[in-house]
Amino acid sequence: MTESTNTNHVPRFDSARESRRFIRNLVWVLAIGGLFLAGQGVRYGLNRAQLMEIRHETDKLYSSVLGPDIGGSPFGRLQFEHGKLMASRRIGLDPLGVLAALSRPAEESLRLEGLTLAGTTGRVRGVIGGGPDGFHAYMGALSDDEYYLFSLYKSDELGDDTLFILTVEPR
Repeated sequence: MTESTNTNHVPRFDSARESRRFIRNLVWVLAIGGLFLAGQGVRYGLNRAQLMEIRHETDKLYSSVLGPDIGGSPFGRLQFEHGKLMASRRIGLDPLGVLAALSRPAEESLRLEGLTLAGTTGRVRGVIGGGPDGFHAYMGALSDDEYYLFSLYKSDELGDDTLFILTVEPR
């Protein structure tokens, strides 16, 4: 009986073949890594462009409220202005609320010339077109306001316009 001694065969190491395999794997890893980095770069660019647009729109809103010089901390200034308005609200009439109530039923011909608030009462001076009928319609709409009570202090007819002074107080 003859036995074959081929079972002890050790594979030969081929360095050229292994180097080519290493280079091929390295190229694939670098290509995939490069694509990943390119995708992250595109994502970063899009997020940065969106951030710049949001900042621009936010600065535009701040400028519309605070004026052209918004300062270093516009949000802090907004909080300060809001605090002043809330303090005046606790003390008396809210100026923005009174203006909103006056402008809700307003016609295009309405022009407010003055608003004076002192505590819980105030005076409003203005001119409205449309003759006496336009003024009476405006006063009727103001009487329906749920927060403020407007009463006529004085009115004068000026042709097609009516000059008026109203008193306002909380309802």
